[in-house]
Amino acid sequence: MIKNRPLEILEVQFCKLIRYWSLPDIKTKLRNRLEAGENDEDAFVGVLGKDQPGRVRCYGASITRSSLKKDEEIHHIKVEYNAHVSSLEKKMDGVCGLLKVLVHQINPGMSDEEVAALMQAAQNSSLDTSSSRAKNTPCSSESTHIPHKDDGSGQNNFARNG
Repeated sequence: MIKNRPLEILEVQFCKLIRYWSLPDIKTKLRNRLEAGENDEDAFVGVLGKDQPGRVRCYGASITRSSLKKDEEIHHIKVEYNAHVSSLEKKMDGVCGLLKVLVHQINPGMSDEEVAALMQAAQNSSLDTSSSRAKNTPCSSESTHIPHKDDGSGQNNFARNG
C-alpha cells in the first residue's frame, strides 16, 4: 500500500493513516458510509472529522487551502503558456519553411546549406532596441536615394528641367 502513496503526502503520515484505516471500528464505519452511497470525500470527512481551520488533512502543516488553490492556478497558467508557446513554435516553423522556399525562388542556385546559413545569420543578428531594424541597416530613404548628377553648369538637371 505504501507504494501507492501520493507524493504530496509524507511517508510517515501515510503510514499512520493506513494504520488508522486498518482499525476494525474505522474500517466498519468507512465501509458503511461508502455502502450507504456517500462519495469518498464525504465518507472520509465522516470518519476522520472536518479539517482544522487553515489546515488541509494529509498535506502536512505548511499547506493550506489557499496555497493549494494558488498552486492549481499556477499549474493552469503554465499549461496555457506551454500550449501558446507550442502554437507559436508551429507558426514559426511554417514561416521559416515559407521563407526558405522564397529564398530558393529568388536565388535558384543557392544550396540548402547556404539557405540554412543565411537563416541562421538572420536569427543571430542583434536587433536595435529602438526599432525592428538590424543595427547599422540604413533607413529606406538612405538606401534608395539617388543624387542628381551635376553636369558642370552649376545647376542640377531638376532645376533646369523644372
